[in-house]
Amino acid sequence: MKKFLMILILVFGAFDVSAQDNMLQMENEEQYFQANNQNVDKSIIYVFFNNHPCPTCPQAIDMIEETYNNNFLNNYTLLMIDYSEDNNAGFVQTYGLSQPLEVVMVEVADGEFQGYRKIEGLEYMTGDPQAFSEYFYNQVQGYLGDY
Repeated sequence: MKKFLMILILVFGAFDVSAQDNMLQMENEEQYFQANNQNVDKSIIYVFFNNHPCPTCPQAIDMIEETYNNNFLNNYTLLMIDYSEDNNAGFVQTYGLSQPLEVVMVEVADGEFQGYRKIEGLEYMTGDPQAFSEYFYNQVQGYLGDY
C-alpha cells in the first residue's frame, strides 16, 4: 500500500521496481529500447493505474509486486505507470487502457517489440492472495515464459 501511495504522490511517469533503490524514470517506450539501457532485451510488465476510485487497486498492486519480486525479478522489467498523467497519454491509445488497473505484458526479443497481452480485472481477485498470485504467475509465465 505504501508503494502505491508513494507512486500516486510522485509525478514521475514510470518506475522500474525491479531495482527498488534505483528507480528509473522513463519518458516513453523509445527510451526503454535505447541501446545503452541495460534492460533492452528484457520483456516488460507494465502496471497501469489511473486516478479513478478503486478501493482494491493498492492491494492488487502490492500483490503484483510481491509475485513479480518472488518469481520474475531477474527475467522481466516491471514498470508502474499512472496513465492519467498527460505525459503518459500515448499508452492509453497504444494499449487501449480504460480500467483503473491494467497489466500489459510486452514481449521484447533482440531489443525489439514483439507483441503484447493485457491482464484485466486483477483488482477483483484480491480476496484470495494465493489464487491471485497463481493466476498472475500463470498469465506471465504463459505469455512471456520464453522471453
